Amino acid sequence: MIEIRHKQTGVVLRRVEAEGLSGQFFEGAKLAGADLTKRDLSKADFQRADLRDADLSGANLNGAMLAGALIRGAVFEGATLQRCDLTDSFAVGAGFHGADLTGAVMRYSKLSEADFSEAKLVGADLSMAELACDFSKANLTKADLRGANLAGAVLDGATLLGANLTDAKLVGADLANARVEGAIMGAGRKLGPQIFKKKEARPWWQFWG
Repeated sequence: MIEIRHKQTGVVLRRVEAEGLSGQFFEGAKLAGADLTKRDLSKADFQRADLRDADLSGANLNGAMLAGALIRGAVFEGATLQRCDLTDSFAVGAGFHGADLTGAVMRYSKLSEADFSEAKLVGADLSMAELACDFSKANLTKADLRGANLAGAVLDGATLLGANLTDAKLVGADLANARVEGAIMGAGRKLGPQIFKKKEARPWWQFWG
């Protein structure tokens, strides 16, 4: 038997009659604040589960289902989420620093204020998602960002080689030092090999006179 406990209080949130958690069924489960660090949760079903503020640092979530899950404030630092399905999940303020989300699906997800710094999002589907996030030094090569809202996002040093930004909202996004060659901007238009630079700040006195 495996006990899943609250990360702070130690209260048992769920008991699983199995030798492992891989492939287990947690649809709709109440696991807010759960300690799931370094667990093997590959192919587990967390659809519509409540994982608010849960700690999944270093966990294996490859192929897991989190569609419609509530993961606000959850921590996935260093976790592997390859081909994980997070469609329409609510992940405001979640932490994915250094996580591997290669091929993950996050269509329509609410990800504002999430931390994807240094995360690997190669080929990830982030279309139509709310992405006012920190993508500093993240790898978004060939990511699908069609129709995504990146207004105010931080993409400083991010790699967007071949990413699809068709109809994406980029107002106020920080693309300083981002690599965007081959990125698709709509109507088949691709950006050439270039790196965005931060604009040199002008002294305040130059704005008058």
